[in-house]
Amino acid sequence: MRSLRVSRNSARLSLLTLIVCSFSVSAFAEERASSTTVPEGKLQSIVSDLKSRMEIASPIVVSIVPSNPLMMSVEAPTDTRQTFLLSVEASFLDTLTDSELEAAVAHELGHVWIFTHHPFLQTEELANKIAMRAVTRQTLQRVYAKVWERSGTKGDLAWFLGDVPSSGSTAGLATDTTR
Repeated sequence: MRSLRVSRNSARLSLLTLIVCSFSVSAFAEERASSTTVPEGKLQSIVSDLKSRMEIASPIVVSIVPSNPLMMSVEAPTDTRQTFLLSVEASFLDTLTDSELEAAVAHELGHVWIFTHHPFLQTEELANKIAMRAVTRQTLQRVYAKVWERSGTKGDLAWFLGDVPSSGSTAGLATDTTR
């Protein structure tokens, strides 16, 4: 009889151990899924550099999040400190090259610039026009291709980026030296 009790207790302990281990493995897997190779410090540094180049004075903090339905977005401040929040989905962040990351951030900072100058004119085309003060159209095109691939949709680049500039007309556009 005693060995039967020990067997039942051992079985309960084994089951409890299995449950605890399952939760631990699940939590570890979830944590790894939300991790990224780009640290928030590097992202904040990119934001700071672009703010300077795009002449944006407002403070912007970055947050790498496990999930963002927009993949990358900026939220206008809701308080008097006037701090914008740039949220980036970790898994999307890991798909971008350095130049694409810079272009995607520049696009979001384009929204910040619009908000601080003309808050009622928020459009994707205008945000991209502002972004192209610091990054190239070609790099933004690559970012849109990745966004559309992940979302399973396709858009009109002329609508998002404006008409293609005429040959030789690159006034105000940055040059992309990376591929």
